[in-house]
Amino acid sequence: FDTSSVTNMGGMFFSVGTRNSNFTLDVSNFDTSNVTDTSQMFYSTGSSSTKFITTITMRNPNIKSYVMMFYQTGNTGSKITVNYTKETSSIIDKIISAGPPNANVVKGVQVD
Repeated sequence: FDTSSVTNMGGMFFSVGTRNSNFTLDVSNFDTSNVTDTSQMFYSTGSSSTKFITTITMRNPNIKSYVMMFYQTGNTGSKITVNYTKETSSIIDKIISAGPPNANVVKGVQVD
């Protein structure tokens, strides 16, 4: 799945897994080096009774829009891990802190 040319991942996983009690989505190998819009990317993935688990690596320090990226992802047992590069560390901190306090989003590990 080639995502190297994708600039807009807004709403990409909107409500994914909401009809399942457990849903794991591995997008850690997505090439996010050109992504500038992550608005509502994981919106409503951990709402209701869904246990949603995923990891993504963000590689573009020029993300411009991340409004409600993690809105309604706070269901018990859900977890979104955001890995980062040296260049994206500070924007990932901003994105995570802009999310709701119950979002169950964690900053993962620095990758090359």
